[in-house]
Amino acid sequence: MRNMIGLAMAIAAAAGAAQAAPKCAPAGSAKAVEVAVQAWFDAGRHDDLAALGAIQAPGFYAYDNGKRYDGLALGELVKGAHAAGTRVEWNLHDFDVHVGCDQAWAAWVNTGASGKPGAMQPVTWLESAVFAWTGGRWRMAFLHSGRVAAP
Repeated sequence: MRNMIGLAMAIAAAAGAAQAAPKCAPAGSAKAVEVAVQAWFDAGRHDDLAALGAIQAPGFYAYDNGKRYDGLALGELVKGAHAAGTRVEWNLHDFDVHVGCDQAWAAWVNTGASGKPGAMQPVTWLESAVFAWTGGRWRMAFLHSGRVAAP
């Protein structure tokens, strides 16, 4: 009886450990991280808060312009700026993506412009994000964006 209880406990412990192990992203999924970043900015470009929310992981937050934005707050800020006539252009390039099982991080350069039509000013941002592999896709958990000082 003691052996059966010990065996049952060992099986339960092994099953618990198997359930706790993360489900890793497929090998070679770094490009999918870059695609997720591009999709996030495309959603912001079109004021599509539902698409932003679908790309963001639960608990998402961002640091931008020295402030913290939780959930969809950054998307709402951009949407409000668009409604007030401000344009923002983003051109993402020079991606550096690193994948480790169910987490990834990416850094890139974002060159573009912002301002009212006719008064657009060039802007360069250095950006990075952390991703979680959930539900069979990469979801953005954290974003950091900082403007490069004008020369």
